[in-house]
Amino acid sequence: MAKMIIVEGKNIPHEIIISSTGEAFPLSYANQKRMIVSLSDKNGKAIRHANRWLSYLSKASGTSISPKTVEQYGRSIEYFCSWLEQTRQYPNIEIDEALEIITREDVLEWHEYQLSKGRVGNSTLHSREAALKAFLSWLTSKEGGRVRETADSPWGRTNDLNYVARRGHKKSPKFITPEHIVQLLNSMHNECERCMFHTQYDTGLRISELTGLKRSDLPPDSMFRDQGFEFIPLYIRGSKGRAGSPKERITLISRAVLNRIRKYHNSVEYRLAEAWKINDPNKPVFLTANGRPWSTRNASKQFKSAVVRSDVGDEFSTHWMRHGTAFSILGSDIGKDYEDRMLTVQQVLGHSHLGTTEIYTQISPALLKKLTEEGSRQNRLHEAEDIRKATFLPPLKHTEKRGHRNA
Repeated sequence: MAKMIIVEGKNIPHEIIISSTGEAFPLSYANQKRMIVSLSDKNGKAIRHANRWLSYLSKASGTSISPKTVEQYGRSIEYFCSWLEQTRQYPNIEIDEALEIITREDVLEWHEYQLSKGRVGNSTLHSREAALKAFLSWLTSKEGGRVRETADSPWGRTNDLNYVARRGHKKSPKFITPEHIVQLLNSMHNECERCMFHTQYDTGLRISELTGLKRSDLPPDSMFRDQGFEFIPLYIRGSKGRAGSPKERITLISRAVLNRIRKYHNSVEYRLAEAWKINDPNKPVFLTANGRPWSTRNASKQFKSAVVRSDVGDEFSTHWMRHGTAFSILGSDIGKDYEDRMLTVQQVLGHSHLGTTEIYTQISPALLKKLTEEGSRQNRLHEAEDIRKATFLPPLKHTEKRGHRNA
């Protein structure tokens, strides 16, 4: 079965041996620090066309394409090449040769094969096909060696036939209430976790932005002491920009949650955490119960453990907290009208285009009426303070094994 290899580090070699025959395949420039993504067949032999394409993409990584996209493209081509091997579509030739003659019928059969395996949504299927289309199109270019003819594209002579896979429909966001948040936070073992995820709900941060917050990112004390501010701007370096580069933005954080963070920072476990001075500006805003930085993986793992304990529903994810932020704003007294609050949601969630935010218009008429009725709007500062009071608890007793990975 085809296999993808990822190499990361500070000193990536100019070439790497990935072939069972000991063949050295050039994958990067000397001393480049970007990751290498490569593919080999079931015998360990390099799939040369795929590796040249991934090498081409890797060189553009960080400028016109993000490293995560390179990895996702590589994974999609891995799935396709594995299917070629398993089904023996072209039993008498190597994968590289097969890639030069792939037809629309092959793409259709691969699509049907994936559907037969189940648990793969339309969006995933469409994304995989898009990666395959980009790869096969590249093989018609000068950089790709022109080993395919443009007229032989599985997507027509002009490469504009419809995809085999249907594009997935955007799902309506989940309606998260303050009661859900209280139930979830009260199932977390420590204040460091409750404070962190209360902050996510309050600010609408992505999980990677949340774990990446530094003390220097917090508003200055002078703004915090001003009683006129219910919400204070919070500068975010971000994690989701063009080509993987951070996208800077500003969100809002309530005085109630800032107060909770400051109390957490005055705790013995936070102040005396090893590896940082007490007031180090580069110290993470949130540390684990063991005094270590949170990784996004570890934070997500502890969140899911709390979800299981809280019985709020197994599908509840950290991303749903952002849905909760949006609905909290839409149902609040912020702004003059619903349109003002929708623009605030766009700003807080860091959406580049209002069209992304408009997914929150896909809600039932009854819920929309509840969110827009004058008498039903809530003060978000009071909501944040109520959540803090309801979830500021002593440490809960651990009943399951827990492990922390290094960040």
